[in-house]
Order: sequence, then C-alpha cells, then structure tokens
Amino acid sequence: KQWVSTQSTGEFSTDKWTTKAVGAILQNYDHSGGEWKTHCQFNDHSYYRVVIDQGNDRYNLVIVCWNTGQGTPIHDHPASECMFKVCEGEITETRFEMPESCGDNLRVANEVILEEGDVGHINDSLGIHRMSNDSDTDTCVTLHCYFPPYKMVHTYDERTGDVTRYEVKCILSDK
Repeated sequence: KQWVSTQSTGEFSTDKWTTKAVGAILQNYDHSGGEWKTHCQFNDHSYYRVVIDQGNDRYNLVIVCWNTGQGTPIHDHPASECMFKVCEGEITETRFEMPESCGDNLRVANEVILEEGDVGHINDSLGIHRMSNDSDTDTCVTLHCYFPPYKMVHTYDERTGDVTRYEVKCILSDK
C-alpha cells in the first residue's frame, strides 16, 4: 500500500504528528492509482465509513463513500485533527462557528467545494462542520486521517443548537 510505504520513511516515528506533515502526505498521495477503490461501498441510506488503517492507535485512516445527496450532520472533532483528500467527485464543506453553549444558534462561517485532489483540514479550534455530496448524479469518495483516532463526536442541530454525543461508528476493512 502506498500509504504504508509513505509512513515507513520515518515521518511518523515520533508522537509529534503535525497537520503540516499529514497534509503533505495526503497532498502527495497519488489517488489516481485507485487502490482506495477496493474499500469502497455505497449505501442508499447514508454515507459509508471504512477504516483501512488503525495506525497503532495513533491515527485512523478512513475511506468515506458518499452517494448522491448524502451528507453528515453538523459535528465536531473533539481532541482530534481531521485531514482529508477528495479521491473522486467533489464534496461541500460548510463550517460553522463553534457555539459557546448548548442551544446557541449556529452561524455559518464559510462554505467551500473541494474537488478531486483537494485536501482539507478541520479541528475544533477551526469550528464545526458538515460535509455533503451535493451532486444529483455523481458519487464522491474522500480519504480521512484522524489523529489521534476519532472515537466520539457531538452533533449539532442547526435549528435549535442542541448537542448530542455519539460514539463514532466505522466498518473495519477486511481488504
């Protein structure tokens, strides 16, 4: 796997993971080879998350498959960095300012459309976000690296500001 060979260069031989280092790996990752496609599964009801590398509890590498019109709830990334690369299609990321307390109105900070090959980054200091495949015709696949691993999430109701806590659920790849 290209990802594994990239790690063995020693870039991650310490616990000092940085967004710059992970961003460079994702930016340089040649997604055009399509090795990620072996992990893809699409679901008609929800986007699909597959863990392809657990990273010895230092990170999780996750493929997310988005059917047309699918998206996440508005959510945070407590105690975790999230960097992602668009491998196929395009994804809309809508960022919201972090509410000061439960029940606060959510305010959109910005919205960006990331295209194939683009790399994005989010953590709680940057805000909370929603990701969506807004296409009516094309699927989307994104490759996410969470460091440390992403185990718990809060979702935010856009209308009420109410917050709900969930355990992050993923399928572990058998490939």
